[in-house]
This record gives sequence, structure tokens and C-alpha cells, in this order.
Amino acid sequence: MAKKGKPKISKIKRNNHTTNKMKKQGKLKLQRHRTKVQKQKQPVKETPEYSSDSESSSNEWADMLDEEEQQYIANRLAKQPNLLSNIPEKEDNKRGSKRKKDKERLPKVKKPRIETNMDDNIGSSDDSDSEVEEKYEKDLAQQPVKKTRSLLPIKTKDGLVERTEECDDSDTESAEENQDQAGIDESDKEADESGSEHDSDDETMEKSEDNEKEITTVELLAARRDRLRHEKLRIGALCSSLLESPEKKLKNLYPILYLMDEHLKDGTPNLVSVRKLASLSAAEVFKDILPEYKLRHQDYSDVKLKKDTLALYKYEKELLEFYKRYLQRLEKAAGVLRPKKGDRRKADDPRISLALLSIKCMCSLLVARPNFNYATNIAQSVIPFLDTTPEARNTVTEACTAVFKEDRKGEITLAIVRLINQLAKRRGSKLNPAALDCLLQLNIQDVELDEEHELKMKKKLEQKKKKRIINLSKKEKKRAKKLKEVERELLETEAKESETARRKQLTEVTKTVFHIYFRLLKSSPSTGLLIAALNGIAKFTHVINLEYYSDLVSILSGLVISSVARSTRLVVVSTVLAVLAKAGDAINVDPAVFHKQLYQDMIEVHAGSPRSESASVFLCVSAVCDRVRRVSCGVLRALAKRLMTGATQLEHHAALAALTAVWTLMQHNKHVSSLFSSEGAGSGSFLPLSPSPEHCGSHAALGYEGPALTSHYHPLVRAAAAALLHGGGWPQELHSLSPMRIFDQYDCSQMCFKPAIPPPTPRNPARIKTAPTWARHDLKNYCETIEDNIDMNIDNFIER
Repeated sequence: MAKKGKPKISKIKRNNHTTNKMKKQGKLKLQRHRTKVQKQKQPVKETPEYSSDSESSSNEWADMLDEEEQQYIANRLAKQPNLLSNIPEKEDNKRGSKRKKDKERLPKVKKPRIETNMDDNIGSSDDSDSEVEEKYEKDLAQQPVKKTRSLLPIKTKDGLVERTEECDDSDTESAEENQDQAGIDESDKEADESGSEHDSDDETMEKSEDNEKEITTVELLAARRDRLRHEKLRIGALCSSLLESPEKKLKNLYPILYLMDEHLKDGTPNLVSVRKLASLSAAEVFKDILPEYKLRHQDYSDVKLKKDTLALYKYEKELLEFYKRYLQRLEKAAGVLRPKKGDRRKADDPRISLALLSIKCMCSLLVARPNFNYATNIAQSVIPFLDTTPEARNTVTEACTAVFKEDRKGEITLAIVRLINQLAKRRGSKLNPAALDCLLQLNIQDVELDEEHELKMKKKLEQKKKKRIINLSKKEKKRAKKLKEVERELLETEAKESETARRKQLTEVTKTVFHIYFRLLKSSPSTGLLIAALNGIAKFTHVINLEYYSDLVSILSGLVISSVARSTRLVVVSTVLAVLAKAGDAINVDPAVFHKQLYQDMIEVHAGSPRSESASVFLCVSAVCDRVRRVSCGVLRALAKRLMTGATQLEHHAALAALTAVWTLMQHNKHVSSLFSSEGAGSGSFLPLSPSPEHCGSHAALGYEGPALTSHYHPLVRAAAAALLHGGGWPQELHSLSPMRIFDQYDCSQMCFKPAIPPPTPRNPARIKTAPTWARHDLKNYCETIEDNIDMNIDNFIER
């Protein structure tokens, strides 16, 4: 048998065995355990080199220069340490010998380089400065011993020509002193405290003021007039050309908006009159060129459009941008009337007038284009001015009233009402009551406040229909789907869908309005806002849910008892009676408390009382007339007696309204007509000072004020009183007029008497008797007997 030898192992395998063995013994040092030693670069010390060569070259230059030149260079370096910092280092010199040779060469004066780098420019400028200084020093050395004064140089084709002038010793000394003084001022600015410098500064200021020309007031006014004429013509030309072709000349708005700025480009303040002209002109232009619909843009950057479509898109985009800038300027100018907290600065009259004009411009744009872009932004800027000055408040109120009347969709109306709600919530009891007057002009009709209940009922019906549809076949489902689509198209053609949307908007408006009023009733019952809230509730009581009537009446009855002012009590009573008149039989509330309060306060209203109290009385009487069938005869007769008494102590328009109310009560209840007949009076006696209308004995009262009113100064009052007394026909002018309309139409507070007073007829002078006559003969005889029996000689009395 052959001997078994060791198996052959490859070289790679043997190396693996040895490495594993050494690794187990810990003798193997792997490459990752080796510490890597990196050669650190030694930092190169950067030393400023003053030439393009090495240190040897710098030493050579030092050997070549004299001590004075070295000292001069050292002084220059002390003043300007960065003078030689831009000179290239050694590394830059290694790039090429040709560039090195060019740098070693001195710059030539006759042929300077035009296009060089920054290093060459600095070096050439330094060399030129040194040459100029050397030349100046040589010229000074060659000057004669005579004392001269250096003048300003003259620039010629050949270069600068220095000038000198011979002068006396005193002139040179004064010039040197002035130079020294100027040097001191430049080197040390803190030396202004010295007296000599103050004196010199004062003298120079006085000389400059004397040299300036004084401008008189006449010249200022003339310059202002010329400026206004120029700007008027300019604005007129820009606006007329813009209106001719708005698509092409829309950029004419740039200068108009520029004239609205407070300061011009040069920093001078702009005239307020010019800013007003620009604001008004831009407002009129925007009224003409703005469409009545809202512009909605999308990103058409990735879409290919036609040329005309792209031009229209760009025009509309630029128009919106200009409109936005214009509104921003108006808002900034109007902000003077609403200063920030802590700002107690008083604005001057021109700024206030500009602010009022800006508010008028914004309001006019809101009225003209209520459905255009930024309409809500304008409302958001304008509504806070309801709580500012009376002028601004009246302007905003008129604008809101116009928007409420013309708005067909209801979107802008809802936005304005919500903004007023935010203002009332933010201001609280500090809000001016007149800020809520614009809400009384809302045209709230066909409002469905019970919409939630109806939606629930509709959902139930839909669920029932779904259950039926589930059992339908596929053909029947397709047919029902097609019918729904047809009905929807029919609604769109008949515009019923927009009508339903408008009703929803009006419903939200009504909810917001009553939210304002009810919050004011709870939060501020003792302020002037209470009357505004009550007037609003009385105006819109026909849209209140029946669920809230009882709670509202209970709140108002508590206000009647707690209120102190007579005007407040009358407003509360009128509101309650209006609510009861609209509710009808749906609410069971005893109005005896309110009738009693009305009866007590009516006697205290006279011609000297405020107009609002008389108006409140007639509102209450009108509400009583609306529900006359549910009021007892004794109360009606007592109120009629109070009205007759009030007619004798009120003005003619109020007296006429009172007589009209009595006539209305007589038409509804025959017991009231017994006031003007002696046979109709009952037994007992009438107690006019009794607080209760039911227990005052009104059945025994008589209208004795009627005969007194037949001699009234107003002709219609006389005719109405005669009609009540004698039962004749009512005056034709007063037919179909309510007491409140008569109270407003015949009011002469604006110095307008209705009917017009005829002019007095001229008298014939021939018929006028010149001799005195006696109307009573017995008085004549009595006077004559006294004259005969008494001595009328004055001298006798003087002697005594």
C-alpha cells in the first residue's frame, strides 16, 4: 500500500489558517486597528508684501530709498493700513512669468490701461498720487519768498493749472488761521463746545439766511393755485383717455394713484386738495369701468388660450390689482378717524376732511358695485366708522340703507349685518345707539325662522321615499332619477333655486339681527342701546318665533317696572303692544300693566317734551287700535279722553294725530262716541288723576276739549274737531292716513307749515279810520267823569 501523505493545501488556504491562528492568539494586528497619522499642514504666515517679489526684493527697494522717503511711506501706511493689502502674493506670481514681468514693470503715465483688475487700479492710483504730491512739493519749494495765497485750480485740456495770488501779511495770517480752524473742525468734531466755533457757525448761518430770498404768503398761494390747475388738467386728461379705451389705457391709473400718496417721490408732502381730486376722480372711473359681477380667475399658465381670451384675462387681472391698491390708499387715509389705543394725537382739519372724503368714496363704490370683488372688504373697512363722528356715521348709514334696498341676492346684506354684530359685541355698552339705526331699514319679509323644523320633516319624508324606492325595479329607479333631473332643470329656468338661496340668506340675516337685539336687552338694559333694541324688536316682531313671545313679554314687563325715565317706559310699552298686536290669539298675556303705564305717562307729554315721547305715544295708540276688539270699552274710552286732553297741550301735528286716533277708535267702538254727547254720559264722576284706566270712571267723562279745539290756529285741527263734535265727514286730506303718518307729514320742525299760510291781504288806506273810537260807551262815560272831577293841572301839584 502506498503511504498516505499530507494533503496539498493551496497558498490562499494556508494564509487563512495562519491568520485565524494568529487572530485567536491575539498576535494579529488588523489594518483597522492601525492609527492613521495624517500630515498636518503647517499654517503659512501671511505677511503683507509691499512688492511683487520676495523679501530680498523688498530689501533691495529699502536700500534704494532714502530715509525721508521711507519715513513718508511709513506715515502713509500708518494713515492707510490697507494701502498695499491688494498686492498679489507669491502664489499668484507662480502662474506665469509673463504676468510677473508685467507686474514688475512700473505703470506708464502716457498710456494707462483701461481694462485692468482691481489690484492694478489701486497700484496705479497710488503711484499717480505720489507723483502729484512730489510735483506739489517741488512747486512749493520753487515758490518765491513772497507771501502768497493758493487759489482753486483750473481744469484745462492739458490738466490742472494751479493758481496763486500775492497778498499782504494780514491776509495770509487770517487765511492760515481759517485753514487751521477748518482742520480742527474736520479732525475733532467734539470741539463744537468752544465759543469761537459757535460764533463762526452763527455768523455763517446769518449770512446764508440773509442771502436766501424771503417767500411771501401771496407767492405761496399763487404757487398752490398753479399747482392745483396743473394737477386738475392732468387728472382730467388721464381719466378721459382711460374712459375712452379702458383696455389700452388702464395704466393711466398709475399716476392717479401716485397723486393719492401722502408724500411724493422727492419726499415733499403732497397737497391735500390734490389727493382729494385724485380720490374722487378714481372713484368715478371705477364706477364706470367695473362690471356688476364678480371676477374669478384661475391659473392658465399651463393652458393655451386664444389671443383675445388672454388679453381679456390680463386686463381683468390688472384691473383687480389697481382696484385693490386704490382701496388700500382710501383705507389708510380714513384711518385718521379711528386712532389706535394710546394715540392721543389730534388730527388737523385737512386730514379729517380727507378721511371723510375717503369714506364717501368707499361707500359710493359699495353702493354702485355691491356684488363685485372686495365688496366685503369695503364693508369691513367702513362698518367700524358707525361708532365715530356723526358725519362718518351718517355717510355709512346711508350707504348701508341703499345696499339693503338694492340687494337682490342677500350676500352683502348678510356680511354687513354680521360686521355690525361683531362691532356691537366688541364695543358692548360703549357703542353709540345711532350705529344700529341702519338695521331698521332691512327689508325682512317671507323669512322662515322655523326652517330647522321643516328640514327635519323633509328628512323623514325622504326616508319614507327611500324605503319605497328600495322595493322598486331598475326601470322604475331610472325613471325616478330622470324625473328628478328634469325638475331640477325646471327650477333653474324659473329661477326658483336663487329664490330659495335668497330666503336662506334672509333667514340668517334675521337670526343675526335678533341675536344683536336680545344680547343688548340682557347685557345693557340701562343704557341708550335699550331704546335702539326695542325699536328694532317692534319693527321686526312679525318674524319672531311664537316660542319666544312669552319670554320676551316677561322680560319687557320687568323693564317697565324697573325703568325710571318716561321715554324708556313709553318705548317698552310700545314694543310690548306691537308684539301683542302681531301675535294675535297665539299668546295669552294680560296687557293691563302696560295699559296702566301708558295711561299714566300720556298726561305728562306736552308741547315742551321731546319729539320721541310724542311719537312713542302714537305708536302705542296705533298698536291698541290694531287689537281694539280684544280691549275693554272702559280702557278705550279712557285712552280717547287722554288723547283729547293731550291735543290741547301738544303742537298742531301731534294734536291732529291725536284727533285722528280718537276718530279711529270711534269707528271701531261706538262707546267712544259717547264722549261728545251729553246724553251718553253715565252716572258717577270721572277721576282724571286715577292711575288705572279701568277704574277712573271713563263712562262719565265728556270730551269738553272739542269746542276749545274748534278755535285752533291750524285749519285742519279745527276741521277735525268739528267733525268729532258734530259727527260730520272727516276732512278729505286726512283720509287713509294713520296717526303716525300725520305726525310725520304735518311736522313743522323744518320750518314748513302744512298747509301753507296765505299771505295777508293788503288794506285800503282810504278805509282806515284815523279818529279813535270807543267800543264800550259805558267805559267812555266813566273816563269822562273822572277827567271832569279831578284837577289835571300839573303845576298845582308842583306848588304843593
